[in-house]
Amino acid sequence: MHAVLHLTPADARRVPWKNGRGATDELAIFPEDASFERGDFAWRISRARVEESGPFSPFAGFDRILVVVDGEGLVLAHGDASPRARLRKLEPYRFAGDWETSGELVRGPIGDFNVITRRDRARAEVQTLPLARRSVREPLSTAHTFVHVLAGALFARVSGEEEPFDLVAGDSLWIREPRASDELELVGRGDATAALVVRIDDVAR
Repeated sequence: MHAVLHLTPADARRVPWKNGRGATDELAIFPEDASFERGDFAWRISRARVEESGPFSPFAGFDRILVVVDGEGLVLAHGDASPRARLRKLEPYRFAGDWETSGELVRGPIGDFNVITRRDRARAEVQTLPLARRSVREPLSTAHTFVHVLAGALFARVSGEEEPFDLVAGDSLWIREPRASDELELVGRGDATAALVVRIDDVAR
């Protein structure tokens, strides 16, 4: 069923990391009656602050996409599973939650954006959108589209909605089960405006 939710930072839920080394601001979880603590979710979107180098929590059966949104970057080591990876700001990086992973801060703390999907139930793509004062329009072709504003402000117009959504840094827009003809238009309102767009589908689609 078509639904659009405008979320603000006050809607986020603070959740401790599984390894106890920090906390995450949970922006969205699906299904909505699922719980990170129970591990019965199909997907989850969150933001976190990483203050020190160290091991990542394991997530067997899940895939992860990590984006550094603040700071100088992060180097991830996956043991024998994959080569070390240097994560630069606003470059989405995909890896398996099953891998034994540790992170090394390049030059001080970072902020990151995380998408985690249960491999047998959902798949996700993350796009970095340095919008500035431009506008973009595209069809809503996945079961869920999630827009998160990193900096600046933007207007978001969704087919079937009478008024545009006014989003500022930290806000998100969650569009669920759009109709076949629905479109999304994003209009930047300043030179610094930047957003992340997450597209999530059920693996059966």
